[in-house]
Amino acid sequence: MSHCTKFDFTYSDEGAIVKAFDKLGIKCSTEMVCEFNSNASKMLLGNLGYLGNKQFRAITGSLNGYNIFLCKVSEDKYDFFIERHRNFDSESPEVKELAKRFKRAYVEVAVDGVVKKLDKANMPSEVVAEEDKFVINFGPTLEYSLSIIYNENSITEEVSGIKGEFCTRLTEDIENILSHPTAELSTEWKQEYNMMIEDQNIQVLSLSF
Repeated sequence: MSHCTKFDFTYSDEGAIVKAFDKLGIKCSTEMVCEFNSNASKMLLGNLGYLGNKQFRAITGSLNGYNIFLCKVSEDKYDFFIERHRNFDSESPEVKELAKRFKRAYVEVAVDGVVKKLDKANMPSEVVAEEDKFVINFGPTLEYSLSIIYNENSITEEVSGIKGEFCTRLTEDIENILSHPTAELSTEWKQEYNMMIEDQNIQVLSLSF
């Protein structure tokens, strides 16, 4: 392994959010949404034209009676919300599963970006999807790998089989989509990172990243 990097997960890329909705078969749109103290105040004051405590630009969609909101709370940062007009329990298994499905779709969008670059460079690749993990195996004999492991709050990426600094360029798109630009990246460097790139396949591939 050439390096292992950990960082806090953030919904930060609007284009990737839209693609995540698409992966789940959800038609989305951009709207202005308002924050209220309670559902009762939303129903009462909202009908009177009150815009709530805060207003957000949001990417929204609906699935199985649930409304999904990705609200832009600051530059390059979106917060994820789910609501339902009746019988809504934010801690219910169904709500948690929907949130997990959306996050998985969003992470997969980042994986797709790396695979697209590999395809453009005519580099064979495959994606192995596991529980809370994607592994991109690539190379003439699929001898290199990039693993993206995710949970509720963090991402861990591991690059194996690659020597030299190319490993950091390989993971740039993953970090750009899954973290905030100001996020602190905690990286553990392995000895392979400081080695010369002698593999011609990697030398050619690095030109595409």
